[in-house]
Amino acid sequence: MPEPSNLPFRLAVEAPEPCVRVIKVEVPRAEYNRQYQRRLAAAIRGHQRPGFRKGKTPPAIVEKEVGGRLRAETFEALVPQAFRAAVIEHRLLPITEPALENLVFDEDKDLAFDLRVEVRPDVTAADYDGLPVTERAVEVKTSEVDQVLERLRENRAIFETVQRPAATGDQVVVDLVPRRDDGSLDTDRQLAAQPVVIGAEQNLPAFNEALVGVEAGQERDITVTYAEDYPNPAMRDRTVTFHCRIGAVQAKILPEADDAFASRLQDGQTLLELRGRIREGLEAEARRRAAEELDEQLFDGLIARNEVPVPPSMVEAWLRSGLQELHQRNEQLGRPDSEQEDARYREAARPVAERQIKGMFLLEAVRRQEKIEVSAEDVDARIAAIAADHGFDLEKYRQFVEHGDEKDRIRHGLEERLTYDFLLSRAQITQAPVEDQD
Repeated sequence: MPEPSNLPFRLAVEAPEPCVRVIKVEVPRAEYNRQYQRRLAAAIRGHQRPGFRKGKTPPAIVEKEVGGRLRAETFEALVPQAFRAAVIEHRLLPITEPALENLVFDEDKDLAFDLRVEVRPDVTAADYDGLPVTERAVEVKTSEVDQVLERLRENRAIFETVQRPAATGDQVVVDLVPRRDDGSLDTDRQLAAQPVVIGAEQNLPAFNEALVGVEAGQERDITVTYAEDYPNPAMRDRTVTFHCRIGAVQAKILPEADDAFASRLQDGQTLLELRGRIREGLEAEARRRAAEELDEQLFDGLIARNEVPVPPSMVEAWLRSGLQELHQRNEQLGRPDSEQEDARYREAARPVAERQIKGMFLLEAVRRQEKIEVSAEDVDARIAAIAADHGFDLEKYRQFVEHGDEKDRIRHGLEERLTYDFLLSRAQITQAPVEDQD
């Protein structure tokens, strides 16, 4: 591309890799000298030296004292100037800071250097008509409604004391006292009146096994060996014996699934109406999952039909973000970070990062090529819908949206939805077989 006449640089851009551009810069010596002399003149005006009035020090003396620094400053100023000029002139989309290479800075010769930078690839989506997808029928079985109803009953269960041996599902109230290595009881670490539901997934297996058959007033020891990956690092690979005193055995009493139970959940509601609301909720969730599955199939189909280069720096940024979340979870669980875990995460997550970045580029390309746009009215309508769904005051939520990135996030979400809808309108859709209703 020819050099624009108003630029003091000679610029050329090479593409050694799909996501790398090397900007080759030549600065005529006259331009370098002009900028250097401007800095020198400013230094002379502000120079103060014994025996001379301010600004009257001979130029040769000033140059001898600060010339080296001024030459370096002149060069350091020319680099970003040249980079900005190349970005504008060659329409580059840099995603990293430029790296300086191959500097030639000989006396009385033109200044030359290269700037290597990673850029977003110029992606054109192709062959996105007729993407094959399988659409799953949305249906809710009676057994699924029964399962939700059972969970509602479980959440409102009560425990009543019984005079019999404990069975799986019962709650046992127990005092736990760990034994020291010499077998004595460490009463300072006693846990009093701990409720333990026998068979609960969060229990250590040894407790679920040992508490079956106990009765109130009994005492017994339970020995626990903690796993290597136990959340508390201090307990990993340790074996501890707990002395247990059984305070009570309590049976779980579930409320009857009847109109009275339904009315307690919502005043005046019948059991039939409760089951209908449960079904509606399950159907809405099933529709959401089915729509997400279609989006994922379109996403994968688009990637399969298009080769897209992935900038390494974007992959690294994605992995760093994931590692930061991993480390935050470790901190919450009291678990230390490890280089081995980080390495395993990087290996497992890299293909995921590359897939997400490729898909993002392709969806943006489809949106650009098909001129899919979201209007201000669309954004306003979505803001109103979000406020209504979450019970927000509309005006306060509008004010919140106008600050930060929230409005851009809403717009991006709408653009992505319209792009998926466009692809689906052109897709080759196959209906999945419908399973029999029970």
